[in-house]
Amino acid sequence: MADVTPRIGPEAKVVQSYTERGFRISGGEYLGPVLVVEDKVLPFDVRTVADIKPESFAPLEGHDVNYLIIGCARSAMLDAALLAHLKGQGITAEVMELGAACRTYNVLRTEGRQLAAALIPGGPPE
Repeated sequence: MADVTPRIGPEAKVVQSYTERGFRISGGEYLGPVLVVEDKVLPFDVRTVADIKPESFAPLEGHDVNYLIIGCARSAMLDAALLAHLKGQGITAEVMELGAACRTYNVLRTEGRQLAAALIPGGPPE
């Protein structure tokens, strides 16, 4: 019988659920936008995809990331200059609906990929 159990360490962050206000990630509650990378959940200082600037991803420096999933409640596109900036850093970025972003992050994380997720909930935190 082939073992298909995901091989992630206990410190790996997994997105369990989301609301219009925030996220449940590996048992922790996080209000507002977050960056999930390796074993960390960091604040992400944006309110919408349009607010994202190259410096928004400064917390990712020092982490081995080559794929970035950006999840948001509404359909959006990244600015071409921002995509080019990330590509220059060796990072491929993709924007998708929030639920798809959470699921995709979890699956790719279990595969051991070098990725991060920038997750933006649909409403303001209270």
